[in-house]
Amino acid sequence: DLSIDTCPNRESSTGDCLPTMSTHLSCCQLPQNHTEEALQERSVSSWFRGLLGNIANRKDSAEVPHYWRSRSKLVDSTPVVARQASGDLESFYPVPPGDRKILEAFMNSSSKSSDTKFRLVRVVRVENPALWDRYQDRVARSKRKRGCCSFVGRGAPLTLEALEGAHLSDGFPQRLDADVCEAYLWHATKPHVASRIIRNGFKVDQHSALGKRFGRGGYFADDAAKADTYAGAGDGIYKDCFAMLLCRVVLGRQLHTDAFRWEDAARHAGSRYDSIVAEPKGTSYREFVALDDAQIYPEFALVYERCPAPEPSNDAVLQRSLSPHVPPYWTNSMRGASFFHQKFADLEVAPCVQSLMDVTWVNAYTFERRDSSGSILQFEDPNHDMPEGATVLKVLRLEDSELWGKYKEMRAAIREARGQCLTQLARGTVQTSRPDLPLCARAGLMAEANEVYLWHGCSPHVVESILETGFPVKPGRGGTGRCEGMFGDGYYFVDSASKADEHSEDDMEGFYSGHYAMLLCRVILGANGVLEGADLHAHEKVGRGREFDSVVGYQEASDGTFREFVVRERAQIYPEYIIIYERMYSDERYR
Repeated sequence: DLSIDTCPNRESSTGDCLPTMSTHLSCCQLPQNHTEEALQERSVSSWFRGLLGNIANRKDSAEVPHYWRSRSKLVDSTPVVARQASGDLESFYPVPPGDRKILEAFMNSSSKSSDTKFRLVRVVRVENPALWDRYQDRVARSKRKRGCCSFVGRGAPLTLEALEGAHLSDGFPQRLDADVCEAYLWHATKPHVASRIIRNGFKVDQHSALGKRFGRGGYFADDAAKADTYAGAGDGIYKDCFAMLLCRVVLGRQLHTDAFRWEDAARHAGSRYDSIVAEPKGTSYREFVALDDAQIYPEFALVYERCPAPEPSNDAVLQRSLSPHVPPYWTNSMRGASFFHQKFADLEVAPCVQSLMDVTWVNAYTFERRDSSGSILQFEDPNHDMPEGATVLKVLRLEDSELWGKYKEMRAAIREARGQCLTQLARGTVQTSRPDLPLCARAGLMAEANEVYLWHGCSPHVVESILETGFPVKPGRGGTGRCEGMFGDGYYFVDSASKADEHSEDDMEGFYSGHYAMLLCRVILGANGVLEGADLHAHEKVGRGREFDSVVGYQEASDGTFREFVVRERAQIYPEYIIIYERMYSDERYR
């Protein structure tokens, strides 16, 4: 029997003797012919040896995994208590795209479902020293208390088999401890709950809402598809994105049951068991219930989507298109619907958008670039706050019959009024609309109306507003960003992704923190004017019946970097693609 003994001086939660002289004397039985001095000497010697053992056990718990990016911040001599109190070391680090693909394969290989496949949008690794120390303390305590444990029921979790082929470049997975039946397990939940967990850890108590079928505890699955049934979706542009955690869990000594429901299981387990393994009769899935907060470390936070059925190829789409009034690659072109307002994940175009973002990213910035504190970025960027690039996480395509109808009418009107329009630029070409780009070739942009693709940086909540109602009815001066525009009132766009990123913002809190938003819009430039410097009254020359349909203003002439494209009519804009992305920094940080 491995239950905690009844020594009155033992801690009820751990079974360890309190490290005091009186505790040792009362807990350890010594020969009665020893003098008081001998007893005290032996007591001190024994207690000191035990203390050294505890320190040795604590050494591993104080060390963080070798692949943590924040490892260099942790000073070995810093006491554990001091590090737990230091909130600035609690960090989240994005997993590189290559490793994300390996994790995606791991997720799908640990799923028994043949109908559901998963695509990882984003993965961050949780590097929380306080939670890690607590978890490693629990590992050491389980070893002392339980000895060597074995998996019960059907044996090792499915994830252990799936892990054999998952070796990420930065060290995942770290070696799991078989003696305490440590395993990686899935926990799916709502995004706001997942956000709270990765910051504060699991809370397993009588008031916990984590699970009830087998009593209080943290509930997990080794089958990703089973965990997915509990996943919650985000809101707005994240409505098709789901939240899941990949956690290290110390199962220790397990109470096995084949019942479908046993609400007293956790109470029955008491102090004799560390977890519950449920394998209900007649089912193929398993559930794992951890009975203590400290048994769980939420190491990876995943944003994922359920894969839709494969879309037809471009050729098939062109042949099957039922509506000549919308782009042939739109889903609604095959349905023949007259009115629609829908967003679709566009997996096919995502690599093209990534390539376009890479090509148009310039390692330079203007006075509108902010550093990590929100202040204007200092000259020469002393803290490396300028991102090196961006990684596209998800691309959504907006199909809106009303916005598209107004856009087409405006395009036809400008074409008729202006005749053949040619892009007037002081130098270079529109980088986002080169004919050799696959995205532009597919779109069939109308060169006669000077139709182009351009970037528009903004925040996720602004994106939501634009997708619902289009751009604001009345354009503001410099309507894309924090400062007034240099080229008068209008809707501002750029052909540089890094310039658009200066106006982009992320969700500062929550599970989608670190996700930035940008639009890739169709824009009708028509007859455009060229400005080599600031002109706050440029809009007076732009519009119906006026000299120009748009202006191209060169910041390059004044600060050597970018140009901006400004239109006056909202019908000249169609926000076709929503890009969700993360910034990439030289030190692989997360902000």
